[in-house]
Amino acid sequence: MALTGACAALFAVVLTWFGATSHPSSQVVAHSAVRAGWKTIDSHGVEFDIPSAWQRLGMSDCEFRLEQWAPPDSSPCGREGGAVFYNAATFDPADGPGVRRTAAGGADAANWGGYVYAGDYAVYVSDNDRDLVRQALGSVRVAGEGE
Repeated sequence: MALTGACAALFAVVLTWFGATSHPSSQVVAHSAVRAGWKTIDSHGVEFDIPSAWQRLGMSDCEFRLEQWAPPDSSPCGREGGAVFYNAATFDPADGPGVRRTAAGGADAANWGGYVYAGDYAVYVSDNDRDLVRQALGSVRVAGEGE
């Protein structure tokens, strides 16, 4: 009986892990962003707008397998810029919400970054363009609110 319970628990953990890593949790939503040249992304009911050229990066070989949307030439495991969804309960930032000049992270690091909370998530955006970061963070919302 104990062996059956242990096997069932292990199966549930593997199935949950497979589901979380095999299927992206964010996607482009059907209705477009308000601004030309932008698209709306949804992850777990949190929506925000990003430049239309940004795409989901394949991060399966990275140490941290968070979904990241960034310019097409970005390194999947790098910090050149883009947008990432974090679970707010485990997100531990050094600074409060808003846009700030990012810490030195090498020649490829973005110059501006920041985050906002929405629902159970924190959305972090970084880029060399401060206005782009502000616009993306300003668009973060819980899906269905304000519509």
